[in-house]
Amino acid sequence: MRQIALIVEDDPATRRVLGSTLATAGIDSIYAETGAAMWRRLDDKPDVIILDLSLPDADGLELLRQLRLQSEVPVLIHSIRSDEIERIIGIEIGADDFLPKPCNMRELLARTRGLLRRTQRNKASIRNDMRRMHFGDWILDTASRELTLAGGEPAPLGVSGFALLTAFLEHPFEPLSRELLSRVLRREYAPYDRIIDVHVSQIRRILGKQTDGSNFIKTLRSQGYVFIAPVESSN
Repeated sequence: MRQIALIVEDDPATRRVLGSTLATAGIDSIYAETGAAMWRRLDDKPDVIILDLSLPDADGLELLRQLRLQSEVPVLIHSIRSDEIERIIGIEIGADDFLPKPCNMRELLARTRGLLRRTQRNKASIRNDMRRMHFGDWILDTASRELTLAGGEPAPLGVSGFALLTAFLEHPFEPLSRELLSRVLRREYAPYDRIIDVHVSQIRRILGKQTDGSNFIKTLRSQGYVFIAPVESSN
């Protein structure tokens, strides 16, 4: 089955370039020129969304915030609004990746394919390894991909957050480098790429503190991160 990208973009020329680029990899594209159109096109069940932040009827960050209340479809932000604050906010509220305009279309295609592969891998992992991972008062259910605290409502993780948290829980008390975590997200490692750091900050914010006041994830200077809580698994 061919995969579908929903391109949320009001500029016709950009839509054409994105659509033709994705087509070279066998990815079909559907389009939305506005935020309102995006909500309608979600009925087509896209596998990934490429989202511009500057739309005529809505702010892309607010659209993303609302989207994450009902869907975990991977989102790549592609926008001229690309300063560091915008990038951090975008990742924190649920984007999986962020590329500024203009960018190299080969890189955009590689990032998009990486998100699609990660989603497929997560689905395969769920089928082959359905379990619950317990740490502190939290439970990560790999079958439903839901993170819950003491029977409360699921906390939104997103595709990337789920992949990273699962990696940490599978290797508690083991240092994980940024390069290794980049491979978890199927990203090419770049020393100055802060995407991993922002995702880890988002996970920390969701998890809060342990009973002794420490973070679940500790930063190791010049090395990466380490998860510092016992983890138990059950079927």
